[in-house]
Amino acid sequence: MKPILVLQHAHYDWPAYFTDCLINWEIPFELINVAAGDTLPLTITDYSGFGIMGGGMSANDEIGHPHLTQAMTLIKEAVEHHIPVIGHCLGGQLLARALGGIVIPAPYHEIGWHTVNPLHTAAAYEWFGSLTPVTLFEWHNETYLPPPNAQLLAGSLYCLNQAFSVDGIHLGMQFHVEAIPEKINHWLDTARDDLALANDTNIHGEERIRRENWVYAESAQAIARQLYTRWLSNVDQSK
Repeated sequence: MKPILVLQHAHYDWPAYFTDCLINWEIPFELINVAAGDTLPLTITDYSGFGIMGGGMSANDEIGHPHLTQAMTLIKEAVEHHIPVIGHCLGGQLLARALGGIVIPAPYHEIGWHTVNPLHTAAAYEWFGSLTPVTLFEWHNETYLPPPNAQLLAGSLYCLNQAFSVDGIHLGMQFHVEAIPEKINHWLDTARDDLALANDTNIHGEERIRRENWVYAESAQAIARQLYTRWLSNVDQSK
């Protein structure tokens, strides 16, 4: 099969559990790390899917990060050719922007392990495998309004739009379903300014996050496998 293209925007936001799953499931992929000097391809048609990771930059900052413009061009091409796209945090925001949604400052920042509520819809059940609330990791200060043709899948107390799908094959997520404890702890060690306003509600403190990593990581990875399996069901693995 053609490989899945995986876009990494920053050294600190590596694919983690996403590519762990691809490796375990023997799904070929090509990692493009823009922070390491890699460049995006000119077309997405040489790939079977497009996975986009997170990053601290804004999805609106094409001037400071010109590769974001090319990423959105590839997203549009992927949607046109029915090549599945999956976006994590910033990646989900780029998917929204590329298809006509907008990215705006979030009313509340979200940092820590938060409850995400799948909507009571058939589409949400299909993606999440259940309508039971789940606890997933969040670290964001912007949010998106989904594109006009999107199906909203989930929300949370502090962020209305946590996940959406387009055409039943493309998935945008605000939460970091790929996050593993090692990655989260790295963020805690290197992005302490983001925790300065910790209030134990929408922004959790460092000690609580480190403790809850081991409480919720296993169940969060089960949700990740469910979402990734559903997304991969539309990836052409025959070529």
